[in-house]
Amino acid sequence: MLRFLRKACDFAAYKFLRAPRGGGKPVPASALDAEYRSGHWDTFFGPEEKPRYDALVQLIARLHPSPCLLDVGCGSGRLATLLVPDRVARYTGLDLSEEGLQRARSLGLPANATFLHTDFETWPSQPTPADSSAASSSDALFDTIVFNESLGYARDPARVARAFTALLAPGGALIVSYYRSGNHEAIWRRLYRDFTFTDENVVHNPAGLTWDIKVLQLRSAA
Repeated sequence: MLRFLRKACDFAAYKFLRAPRGGGKPVPASALDAEYRSGHWDTFFGPEEKPRYDALVQLIARLHPSPCLLDVGCGSGRLATLLVPDRVARYTGLDLSEEGLQRARSLGLPANATFLHTDFETWPSQPTPADSSAASSSDALFDTIVFNESLGYARDPARVARAFTALLAPGGALIVSYYRSGNHEAIWRRLYRDFTFTDENVVHNPAGLTWDIKVLQLRSAA
């Protein structure tokens, strides 16, 4: 009963307090692992997601010819397959789901692709102690950082986006792709308080799904 009440309170707090203010909804690693095992996220490799991935890859190429790229919430590695090895100098993918990362690693991508198991809400300032490679990678700067359908899993998306700008190389780009569902409008409004959107793309697929892909720049740096 106590567990049920905690879940009910958390749901109410999200729906009536956090969501309208642009808050995100974290999902436990165990739930993400179960979704990958069930094949729920295999759609990322299917034709319904192709228009979005095509637009994302084209934007990345337009911003930098061969970036050191950080893919935050890389999942099973779909974006990596479209970028590694020729479109990036270095690729680093982060994800909370070990099941998703196992699938990404099984793709057999070249050595310039690295996948790290970590929580992106804490990784920029506090790399996972058990993963020394995450600690060393956090010292490097990235030309491009992508939140590929992942920023909404942060409890405070705007705070997380701001934290990751510290890992951008001079002139680097922060890209957010977000499916139009849930409180997506509130999240964009909250981000707009801290960022300008220097590039905005709207992507549709034949099934009628819509995504926004935007390049964000901190207002203090604009």
